[in-house]
Amino acid sequence: MLLVNLSKVGKDYGGNLVFDQVDLEILEGERIGLIGENGSGKTTLLKTIMPLVPPDSGTIQVGASVVMGYYAQEQETLPPDQTPPAFVRSLKPMSEQAAVKFLRRLLFFYPDVHTPIGDLSGGEKSRLQIARLMLTDANFLLLDEPTNNLDIASSEVLEAALEEFDGTILAVSHDRYFLDKIVTTIVAIGDDGEVQLYPGNFSYYHERTSS
Repeated sequence: MLLVNLSKVGKDYGGNLVFDQVDLEILEGERIGLIGENGSGKTTLLKTIMPLVPPDSGTIQVGASVVMGYYAQEQETLPPDQTPPAFVRSLKPMSEQAAVKFLRRLLFFYPDVHTPIGDLSGGEKSRLQIARLMLTDANFLLLDEPTNNLDIASSEVLEAALEEFDGTILAVSHDRYFLDKIVTTIVAIGDDGEVQLYPGNFSYYHERTSS
C-alpha cells in the first residue's frame, strides 16, 4: 500500500536550490535510508514530508491512515522541564513504578530518572526519543541521525526497538552499520539535488557506486 507520494517536490532557500523534482513513493513496510553529503537537504526533505517545512514546488500526498513518529537530531521535541518518568507517562498511561521499570530497559538508572530532561546528556535524550518511538502508535517513523550521541549499548537498544517495529521507516543517517542492519532501500541525494533509489542496504549501494 502506498503511504506517501512525492511528485516533483522542490525546496529553495534564498535562491539556493536544495533539491528539485523529487519523485518518491514510500510503501507500507518499507525501510528507507536517506543519504547524501552534508548540506544536500536530507533533513529538509524529511521535514518536508512531515510536514514541518513546506515545499516550494510539487506535491506531497500522505495516506489517511499514516501516523508519523519523529526522531529529531537536535532533540528539540523533548520537554526540558519534565523528568523522564513524567515524559514516559505522558506518552502512555502507567504508574510511576512502571515508568521507572520501562526506563531501566533503556539504560536509565538513579539519579537519571529524577533529573529534568533539559539537564540530561545527549545520549540520554536520544534514549528518551527511543522511548517515544516505542510507546506511541506511529506506523511511519522518520528518524534524523538516530545513532548520533549514542554509545554502543544505546545503539543496540535503538536497533532492537526498530527491528521489532513492523511499520515503515525513513531514516537519515551517516552510520553505515545502522543502515546495513535496519534499512532495505537507499535513497541518495546527489550534489545537484537529484535523487537516486537503490533497492538494498548501504553495502548494496556502495557496491553499485564505488566502481
